Amino acid sequence: MQIVDARGQQCPAPLIATRKLLKETAEGDSFEVITGSRNALDNISRFLKDNKTIFKVREENSAWIITITKNEEGQPLLNGEK
Repeated sequence: MQIVDARGQQCPAPLIATRKLLKETAEGDSFEVITGSRNALDNISRFLKDNKTIFKVREENSAWIITITKNEEGQPLLNGEK
């Protein structure tokens, strides 16, 4: 699994890195983005929700780890959100 460590980076850098890796990831594969910025977490989460992309967030050691799974476009999210 690929990991983007965006701790210490200001937006929009973590979001740009997330978008780039999402494009490069095969359907069904996952990757992680690590950020220490609440603003970056909010922006990435909003982008993923808007694009109906499956993701989970966990907090660990003063950072947020976002696990993202690329799905077919339009596939519903696991938790039923739109």
